[in-house]
Amino acid sequence: MRFMFKTDYEDDIRLFPHSGYVVSYGVLLALLAVAPFVLSSYLVSQLVFVCIYATVGVGLMILTGFTGQASLGHAAFLAIGAYTAAYLQQYNVPFPVYFLAAGLLTGIIGALVGFPALRLQGIYLVIATISFAFIVEEILARWESVTHGNEGMRVKTIQLLGVPVSRDSPAFYFLCLGVLILTIVGTLNLLRSPTGRAFVAIRSTYRSTRSSRSRSAPPSPDSPAACSRTNCPSSARKCSRCSSRSNSLS
Repeated sequence: MRFMFKTDYEDDIRLFPHSGYVVSYGVLLALLAVAPFVLSSYLVSQLVFVCIYATVGVGLMILTGFTGQASLGHAAFLAIGAYTAAYLQQYNVPFPVYFLAAGLLTGIIGALVGFPALRLQGIYLVIATISFAFIVEEILARWESVTHGNEGMRVKTIQLLGVPVSRDSPAFYFLCLGVLILTIVGTLNLLRSPTGRAFVAIRSTYRSTRSSRSRSAPPSPDSPAACSRTNCPSSARKCSRCSSRSNSLS
């Protein structure tokens, strides 16, 4: 195990804490680069799904891992982006345009859902997010004129710079891998920024608040700390110990 001692701000915001990270990530990237040429088409298709779900998982990690807020409705945002891209593709919209439009629309809907849920936390936030997931599922299943219901939408082959990118081709695998790498690098830079530090502060503040509340809980009426006529926790009536002491003194 290697211990890192950070002595200045530059050490704290460095993308790679030490050279070992560069070597390990470089080896991993090299293995992923040669994977489509040495593995079967089935395994490559599974790696494509890994890249897609890992991209979604990075977004969930920001919310749950760094901000400390629970969510069970993350799949709903994935569905919104996917159906938006498939819908715009039917009208021959270029891939870069509907790819960015899907992310933009998903972010707008996430903001609309997030603002009312600002005051929710814990199990109440979980209930709100899973309710949103059920609502999106019902809308996508019943809005058959747009989403084709439970049958789903068929998508065409991606056209990237006028070149078709088949789903089974190595180019599609590298496209998904590139999106994942950009997402991870963008997330790391976000967490090093003041906004990312604010996310981490939300989690730390919530934990410290719960800890301080548990330490500063008022004593029970029958505890020795509350057994004083001048410090009785109830102004309307005395606690049992105060009442007994008052009777004995009288």
